[in-house]
Amino acid sequence: MNLKLGAVVLAADVEGPKRALIAMNDHPGPPVALTFFPDYRAANPVQSQLYDRLPPMIRPQAGALETLAATQGRGSVFHLHWEDAVLRQPGAMAEGFLDRLQAFRGRGGRVIWTIHNLAAHDPALEERLADLRSGLFALADVIHLHSLPAVAAARQRWDLPLHKVRVIAHPSYDGHYPQADRLRARAELGLEDAGMVLLLPGRIAAYKQPQALVAAFAVVARPKDRLIIAGQMEQGLAFPRPDDPRIILRTGHADVAEVAQLHAAADLVVLPYDLSLTSGSALLAATLARGVLGPDCPGLRDAFEAGRGGILYAEGGLQAALADALSEGPAVWAARGQAARSAMAGRDPSMLAAAWADLILRLALQRVGPW
Repeated sequence: MNLKLGAVVLAADVEGPKRALIAMNDHPGPPVALTFFPDYRAANPVQSQLYDRLPPMIRPQAGALETLAATQGRGSVFHLHWEDAVLRQPGAMAEGFLDRLQAFRGRGGRVIWTIHNLAAHDPALEERLADLRSGLFALADVIHLHSLPAVAAARQRWDLPLHKVRVIAHPSYDGHYPQADRLRARAELGLEDAGMVLLLPGRIAAYKQPQALVAAFAVVARPKDRLIIAGQMEQGLAFPRPDDPRIILRTGHADVAEVAQLHAAADLVVLPYDLSLTSGSALLAATLARGVLGPDCPGLRDAFEAGRGGILYAEGGLQAALADALSEGPAVWAARGQAARSAMAGRDPSMLAAAWADLILRLALQRVGPW
């Protein structure tokens, strides 16, 4: 595979959105075709928060990797999210996908790659991902990250081509999840007499260290405190059901109403990641006015102002931080939740979709370089 490609540079320009929209209005061709992969909208609303708010001149559609070869070139944009999904396809190889991507660019198409994670959640894929990422660094016209802490972390791991990097924040989940009532949620879950209630939400996976959380909670929690672990179990995860009546394990998919209910019943969300570049779970907690306890990592550093919307602990500090959080009580954590919720005003999905529209239109119309 030949990767001798000219780099596309998008110049910073305060007039950019205006110029891009004018260019589109003058453009006689069809709307911009935006193909994205993978399609995780059913499990992660972040893609819906972006694509549902794009203007009519951009037409997003989910695409399988096989359709990339048939996708038109000029005026088209391919947006790749979680790159490990490429290698999860039957018989998929990094080189074959990169060849299709290069051919797409050769026809005039443009490529955006959003980096969500520093490492695959499945360690077995990590070695194969090295070749794929190397090709993507060369082929992508834009490499998108969600925050400056994420850029700094990515630069420490890879030789990041900074002229391709663009930062657009992860949106809040406003408009997707309802705000539930705390007392009613506790009553519905049988937690009326509970003390502090902690929640570990989302997929139950090794990188969230659920076993470490269970062990720490068992040591420091009081008789009326509760820990809810709720989400789909990662295939192959060795996580025995905790033998502790204070720990509630709810496996399986939860709909938006159940997710809102679980957050409303909790005093705080605990996310004991071993590594996080961007944390949708933390931003969901903030959207639903819940503070977060977790390690000092890029994903949580971006999501919360430490001390106001959450508590970030140093490596190895989970048990002590958990003990402190439980002793602080619900009023302190309610205040942190409100502070976290207030900060979500800066992550309005419509505002961020406008930034995405500007980026996509510039790429699709080939209006790139210094303006």
